[in-house]
Amino acid sequence: MKKHVAPILSLFLITVCVVGLLALTNHFTDRAIKAKERTEAEKAMSMVLADGAPFTDISEDVQKLNISTKARIKSVDKSDKGYVFTIITKAYGGDMVVFVGINNEGKVENIMLGENQETPNLGKKAELPEFTSQFIGLTGEDKISEKIDYITRATVTTDAVISAVESALIIYAEVVK
Repeated sequence: MKKHVAPILSLFLITVCVVGLLALTNHFTDRAIKAKERTEAEKAMSMVLADGAPFTDISEDVQKLNISTKARIKSVDKSDKGYVFTIITKAYGGDMVVFVGINNEGKVENIMLGENQETPNLGKKAELPEFTSQFIGLTGEDKISEKIDYITRATVTTDAVISAVESALIIYAEVVK
């Protein structure tokens, strides 16, 4: 019995030390990671809403509105030029992040795809300006799926991006009421 206790106790102590070191590392790197993520998000926001900086995060206020859409809201940022919606939608490769800039007139200023696991040479074509530029100028009044040329053999990806843009426009309409 005693010969089993020592190895078990040793493994337990090693595990406690490793977990403690991981927690300590997380504590010291968490702020830097969040700052880097915010910097990257602001870069993307500036790309979809030109001259929009500075941005103010109004996500909590928008979440309280309890707006029903096909896609999920990750964040909503407001500026003098309009709004940037960071939307998470389901695509072929899993969750896809789409940044949608909508100006104060309610028109899509630009969109940009963030994190995604779409198939190279198929779904990844949704990141190209040839595809994203089709959304510029669209409003909540438009039948978006009829105005967008689908990416050949990547209909799930195309539908996901359309869903993200439509969701952003629905949220925009509720926010500016």
